[in-house]
Amino acid sequence: MPVDPTPLYHRIYLVLREQILDHKFDPNTPMPSELELASAYSVSRVTLRKTLELLEREGLIHRQRGRGTFARPPTGAGAVQADISGLVENLVAMGLNTQVKVLDFDYVPTPPDVAFDMGISAGTIAQRAVRVRSVKGKPFSHAVTYVREDIGRTFDAEDLAKTPLLRLFEMAGVMIAGAAQRISASAANYAVAELLEVDVGAPLLCIKRVVRDKDGSAVERIRALYRPDMYEFELNLTLGEGPDGNVWQPTQGIL
Repeated sequence: MPVDPTPLYHRIYLVLREQILDHKFDPNTPMPSELELASAYSVSRVTLRKTLELLEREGLIHRQRGRGTFARPPTGAGAVQADISGLVENLVAMGLNTQVKVLDFDYVPTPPDVAFDMGISAGTIAQRAVRVRSVKGKPFSHAVTYVREDIGRTFDAEDLAKTPLLRLFEMAGVMIAGAAQRISASAANYAVAELLEVDVGAPLLCIKRVVRDKDGSAVERIRALYRPDMYEFELNLTLGEGPDGNVWQPTQGIL
């Protein structure tokens, strides 16, 4: 059985962090003591202190002399929601209600994995942009997009920083017909961790999406990483008939 290389104190940190973000601890009531937490997780107090130091550094707990340790779940930025059922509409709304910083903007040969997703030849020139998106000053998303060159030439980096990409497509006369999207998990590497203000190795939502026009041609391919404490998906379901009985189905068709 493979051994988890993640330090024990960091594994406990991830568990407690999730509990704090899920409001499992009353912020007005002291959390369990160091001794109680160390006993609950079968670790030494030295290990537990490393965990608490990480949480305190992130601002998720605060200690009061003589009173104990209190949870401090974030209340400022909140989570950005995206309803998968209305994918395109919600992507535009998210773009209008968040801030973007364009870190890189160039025209490059498409790498093999991007070319495969877009159904084009590897090495085909495309616009590549790297962006960090924030809400109320806190970064929550890192995205790398590849846009078909003829469409990309209709706007520049300044436009991309001010206007949602789907709006730019509309302004270029592109008729978007749909998109295919995959959602998985990923770990933050050093560069992304620094930009999103998380620890290296922190779990992130990973979304890959290919947007197509009315002719079925790929317009854009994006790979975006999201902080799970600041971004969540919502999918509305209804009960419908399936080949083997009732099944849950999206309220609207997923693009």
